[in-house]
Amino acid sequence: MKRTFKWGLAGAGLYLLGQIGLPYLLLQLANLGVLREGQGGKPEFALTFDDGPDPETTPRVLAALREAGVKATFFVVGERARQHPDLVRQILEEGHEVGSHGYRHRHAWFRWPWSVGADLRRSLRVLEDITGERPKYFRPPHGAYTASTWLALRGSGVIPVHWNLEAHDWSAQYDAARVVERMLAKAEPGTIAVMHDAGPGGRTAAEALPGLIAELKNRGYSLVPLGKLYGPRLGDLRGALLRLWVATVEEGYRKAHHLDDLTQHSRSIFRVTKMGFTGPTVVNSEGEPIEAGTPAGELHLHSVRLVRAAEISAISAYRMMNRSLEDLARLAETPKYQDAQLFFGISLFHEVLAPLGFGTAPLDNPLHARFMVGYMNFLRRLYSGGPTDKRNLEAKLVYIDRKTLLERHGKKK
Repeated sequence: MKRTFKWGLAGAGLYLLGQIGLPYLLLQLANLGVLREGQGGKPEFALTFDDGPDPETTPRVLAALREAGVKATFFVVGERARQHPDLVRQILEEGHEVGSHGYRHRHAWFRWPWSVGADLRRSLRVLEDITGERPKYFRPPHGAYTASTWLALRGSGVIPVHWNLEAHDWSAQYDAARVVERMLAKAEPGTIAVMHDAGPGGRTAAEALPGLIAELKNRGYSLVPLGKLYGPRLGDLRGALLRLWVATVEEGYRKAHHLDDLTQHSRSIFRVTKMGFTGPTVVNSEGEPIEAGTPAGELHLHSVRLVRAAEISAISAYRMMNRSLEDLARLAETPKYQDAQLFFGISLFHEVLAPLGFGTAPLDNPLHARFMVGYMNFLRRLYSGGPTDKRNLEAKLVYIDRKTLLERHGKKK
């Protein structure tokens, strides 16, 4: 009896691991094979809405989008779509996209395995009957997957969609102002954001949208539906490792060194630390020496943004750097940095910075220089997935002195 019980317990554990545990790790967290973001080289931001249609709140969300001239993607619940087909048609008529959010809004973990595929197929039929078109996208309720979900998606012809920014508009802890603050703080080019157009989330979203959209546009973002998002990317292992690296190593470094973040604008890439210049001695544009210990700012890059812009074209990356130097010039005139005599960093691609006013100097320590070449090539592979650069690259100190920065990139009189 005990042996039978143990075997039964082991079997149940294996079932839960295969049905829920692995899909949770691989699909819901790592997003392997799931659409979670755009390529990110263009300043685009995709708004998506779940759980509707709701006759009280969906019209309010549509009105806010209409007023702002923005198109979005709505993941609708089949059962609610049958009850309010005119709202689904209105969503399409106003230029938005419609995807499936299942037929019944029930968490996948609490469904019978054989019911998952039937629920998906039923939702697709309902939406096709209402709109005349088969939905292209599917997002499961709560973004939750099981092995049954994965099997149902195979051969269905629909693309599973997750998100990389959650608004939390459904939470009682988040009013409209806090939702806007959260989304602006986490906005990145290529973002797929999830909001809601039903229930409490719909009310909060409708209130938050005008301010959110206005500020996103002010920061250079174009708001697009999923179908127009540049370079939509299905999650893969490298992407999961990159997110882990950014969330741990890069975020830890940013907090530990109290970086001043200049990346609020979608085309900005600098983060700066106020510190004494570490040398070697360099000269400014007037031929005066700048020695170690001189008040300065150390430059760090939002490497993901720069690499993804460079994937589109070198011109895109160059324009991003030029735009970011304008931000740096404004920072140089703030009280904290008013005594900074130069801004510096380390780069492999120092030649392309010379036309922007940067000077270069060799690193004092050859071992440090070789380490930086290897480290930066590692980051390049992590960020872009491209091969290691086989050229004989040299890491050098790059710097721009205060006078050059303000004259070339500061506010024009």
